[in-house]
Amino acid sequence: MMGIGAMFLVASLAAMPMPLDEFTAQANGWLLSGQGLPRDYRVTLMQMDSADRISAIAYLRRIGLMTDSPWSLDDLLRPAKEPAR
Repeated sequence: MMGIGAMFLVASLAAMPMPLDEFTAQANGWLLSGQGLPRDYRVTLMQMDSADRISAIAYLRRIGLMTDSPWSLDDLLRPAKEPAR
């Protein structure tokens, strides 16, 4: 019975948006390992609330990982999307 509860806990934690400090730590890891942004970075950012999303984008630009076209104002201010389950 404990195994099923643990699976539900893991699934619920995976569905939560990533906190900004955890995202910036992960971005530092990408930078230090020479990686670029992962393909799904936009999905991760769209799951954050708009204030954290803007801060994360500014951080990615500041450390040099985000060099592509700017995000639209609509995408910056859009409410956080619920993760797919």
